Amino acid sequence: MKKKLLEKDIFYLSLFICICLIAFGGILFTNKNLNKLVSNKDVINKDDEINLIKDDDKTVATSTESNQNLQQAKDKKEKEAKNESKMSYIGDGILREYSETMPTYSKTLDVWEIHKGLDVSAQEGSEIKSILDGKVVSVYSDDRYGTSIELSYNDDLNVIYSGIQENVSLKKGDTVKEGDCIGYVGNTTNVENEDGTHVHIEAYKKNVAINPLSLLE
Repeated sequence: MKKKLLEKDIFYLSLFICICLIAFGGILFTNKNLNKLVSNKDVINKDDEINLIKDDDKTVATSTESNQNLQQAKDKKEKEAKNESKMSYIGDGILREYSETMPTYSKTLDVWEIHKGLDVSAQEGSEIKSILDGKVVSVYSDDRYGTSIELSYNDDLNVIYSGIQENVSLKKGDTVKEGDCIGYVGNTTNVENEDGTHVHIEAYKKNVAINPLSLLE
């Protein structure tokens, strides 16, 4: 009788141990899956169509339906690239800004004056390109800005490029395309030669001076 009771006790004890082992194994399996899920860097919620992308410890949410936003970003990038190339048509960067009402300093003349033009720094001998399709109005030289080329564009827009080398091949009536070389940087201006090698640009809309920078933006 005692032997049967002992065998019965051992059976239940073994059964209890098996149940405990199974439960413990289930807990370990669940924790492992939870840790894997939490540590996952890319989480995609298809119902909400939201992507969470971890990048340098920063989480950024982007909609999968953002084709329009992506296109706008692409258009903006292309526009910026085009603007940069427009500036490169003239030179490297702005040396002296356009000023219609506020005087700016002229290093050459040592005076503060109105500056209805834009000075773009450039390497001597580098190409100067037309910023738009147009036609040559005149090629001339004077004591102030040296050799200059005036081009007319659509919508009553005229642009004068000054500080050009004297060996200009264009003549009145010639047509040019955007990006065509119209001359080479020569620093021939007498009133701004102390400011460094550059191209002086003036722009007129219906004979009224405008900021040439607006044509490069």
